Amino acid sequence: MGTDRGSHILVLDEGTTSTRAVLFDAASRVIDQAALPLDIEAKPDGRTEQDAIELWQKSRQVLSQVAERAAQAGRSIAGLGLAAMRTSTVLWDRASGQPVAPLVSWQDTRCAAQADQLRRDWGERAGRTSGLHIGPDNVPLHLSWLLRHDPELRRRAERGELLAGSPDTWLIWNLTGGPDGGLTLTSTSCASSSAGLDRTTGTWWADFFQEIDVPLQLMPQIVPDDADFGSTRADLIGLATPIRSVIGDQTSALYGQGGFEAGSVKCTHGTGSFIDFNIGTDPIVPSQGLDCRLGWQTGATTAYVLEGGSFVTGSGVEWLIHGLGLLEQAALIDQTYAQGDPESGLICVPALAGFSAPYWDSQARGLLIGFGRGTTKADVVRATLNGIAHTITDVLDAMADSAGVAPKLMRLDGGLSRSQTLPQLQADLMQIPVERSAQSEFITARGAGWAAGVATGLWDSPQAADATKEAGVTFYPQIGPAQRDALREAWRDAVGRALGWRRLGSD
Repeated sequence: MGTDRGSHILVLDEGTTSTRAVLFDAASRVIDQAALPLDIEAKPDGRTEQDAIELWQKSRQVLSQVAERAAQAGRSIAGLGLAAMRTSTVLWDRASGQPVAPLVSWQDTRCAAQADQLRRDWGERAGRTSGLHIGPDNVPLHLSWLLRHDPELRRRAERGELLAGSPDTWLIWNLTGGPDGGLTLTSTSCASSSAGLDRTTGTWWADFFQEIDVPLQLMPQIVPDDADFGSTRADLIGLATPIRSVIGDQTSALYGQGGFEAGSVKCTHGTGSFIDFNIGTDPIVPSQGLDCRLGWQTGATTAYVLEGGSFVTGSGVEWLIHGLGLLEQAALIDQTYAQGDPESGLICVPALAGFSAPYWDSQARGLLIGFGRGTTKADVVRATLNGIAHTITDVLDAMADSAGVAPKLMRLDGGLSRSQTLPQLQADLMQIPVERSAQSEFITARGAGWAAGVATGLWDSPQAADATKEAGVTFYPQIGPAQRDALREAWRDAVGRALGWRRLGSD
């Protein structure tokens, strides 16, 4: 073993299609990382599922790899941070640690009809109590569906034999021992994102759980995002270290952008695209289908955020590659876009999993309109990327209206932000500068790392951590307002044709 090279923070950045361990030093530099892909299965009836065991085993594997290399290099680790996929749902056996159902993805739409029905009677109350829109991605609705469709699971849940939560709870429980003393915890930000938190009390929203017949005893204890989440077990990942931050992935990215002040805005391009707008320490009742969630609650800062997003960004590119065979690989997105005809008139509404804010139409479906004999593969790729940029602009416009403040800058991170084309499209359509962060693919992990580092004393404050980040690249609008307005008008016409496309069954 080499000499001690100073304290570091290890982060598990657990997403939809991959799980990754990242090691940061005190200068916020990425010293090491390891990642593995995660399988996901989308079915024609709207169910979208993953394997919770695969998620745990691969997360354990990447953490073990980075921890082992850190030990060999003489790098000490002060603590672990977790940035987690939020509104997916795991239900498992308390005694054996085995899942009793597939992991229900946040992209799953099986609860669309129930969400539509509940929204009529509970929608206004949900806005006041949880701050979130009632939608098919809500964790309580996932649990309601699982228990309603399996009477034996309901009996076991009522007997206290099962545990439930979003992936952060599943990972914390396993990292701290699983059936052998694992802790059943979730952070405030993850609980808020589940749509089950009563933000007026900081506890689970008992009335809503009762309405949808989900036993509260399934749910984990809610603690601040920088609480003591126990310690990892050395026999599990080769490292015993305190877990000192757990933040939902999207607001972790805002934290990792240094978005601590009201008015800060970021957009993360992952499987979907999510915009988070820091509105300060006081929540509001959101409008236009937006959510107002607790972004983080730590000893240093508390922030409420307006959030909205598109379900289809990285997944849209994957669809172009694997579903349609129109794009060879994601790295060729800019080149292929440039080969498309900017005058083709082709518009793609990429509602491959319904629409979220500001439309909230789970029945919407993707639409490609304006094609003719001369339409090429590159035209379709170009129209799809344009459509992704338009959906993000829709969310930002609604957000600015709800907050009463127009943002002056958007910070960008996530895998697809590495494209030269998408950031420029966003700047053009939003008519504001867009700043792409350096090491943009690590911003989500960096947020959880900064929170854990402040909690363990690696940095004195969030601002001290933010002072270490590298400067990014800024994209400025290259078209004028008149051209932008014409593009937006054509887009809104196409969206109107895609809404309410297909009615699902009642359940």
